[in-house]
Amino acid sequence: MQYPIIFFLFFLVSCGGGSGDLEVNSNNSDPISGYKYVPPSGTSNDNCVARTSNVIWSEDFDNNNLDLSKWVYDEGCNDNGGGCNGNNELQNYTSNDTDNLFIENGYLKIQPIFENNIGSDNVQQNFTSAKIMTKDKFAIDVNSRISVCFRLPEGTGMWPAIWMLPYDGTPWPSGGEIDLLEAKGRSYPIDGSPAQDNIVSSAVHFGTQWPDNRYIVGEFYSSNENTFQNKFHSITLIFQENNINFYINDEVTPHLSINPTIFPLNQYQYPFNRQFYLILNVAVGGNFDSGRFNPSDFCIDSVCSNFSDNPDKKRLLIDWIEYEKIN
Repeated sequence: MQYPIIFFLFFLVSCGGGSGDLEVNSNNSDPISGYKYVPPSGTSNDNCVARTSNVIWSEDFDNNNLDLSKWVYDEGCNDNGGGCNGNNELQNYTSNDTDNLFIENGYLKIQPIFENNIGSDNVQQNFTSAKIMTKDKFAIDVNSRISVCFRLPEGTGMWPAIWMLPYDGTPWPSGGEIDLLEAKGRSYPIDGSPAQDNIVSSAVHFGTQWPDNRYIVGEFYSSNENTFQNKFHSITLIFQENNINFYINDEVTPHLSINPTIFPLNQYQYPFNRQFYLILNVAVGGNFDSGRFNPSDFCIDSVCSNFSDNPDKKRLLIDWIEYEKIN
């Protein structure tokens, strides 16, 4: 999630379907593993891939309260020498605070708020937000599929993320990091740069010891009429031994494929053949959008009274999560 050293980047441009300009293997089998990923036919919510019946773990957010048998909160600023959360972020994460995280109408909602506060590690910040994890609760194993149906918040400085870290606690970055999805909340041009509401990215991080962090990124573009901020979309991770593929919605071609032969990953020990835990959060500001943020784009209180016509536009919404083992 951090530090602008991009060694490999390719794009799959999509306007609501199709394979863009990348060649698709004729039998849809991955050349590394031979596994054939076939998205379930149909959709669920807007563009999200259809639900399946083979899951061994799922989250539908049907209860009024977050299920603490599945999730744990992160707290505070977590300044590890690289600024808050290693990225010079502007929020403190709160624990079990329904101002920042709540369930409503079957959706998990994470809401950053522009408010002066002192976090659990005694750092003063100007924003609060929420971050939850399956750390010590549930492990994502190799040879599995995980899919998440989401809608992203708008606002310059919003940094929603769906990602994973090693379940065994191996230090970063040597243990690897898998970013299913990150996005910039910038929904209008700023500083000569275009809006970002139709772009999401997936990535992996690796290395030895900090500051030897390397990463590989792939981006996916939606149409301007079907952005990630005005419609639900899904991200699917096919997580296999020596092979990782990321898919948006019902695409059959991954926008990012990772294996040990890719440069510069082939210069390091491959770290991803291990269990990971899942993380959901919305950061504020930080390095991801070069420090850009606009306080007026954020809610000012728990009911988001300054955007009372549509407060959900300022929240990360998660409809459902599915996890299954694959051969």
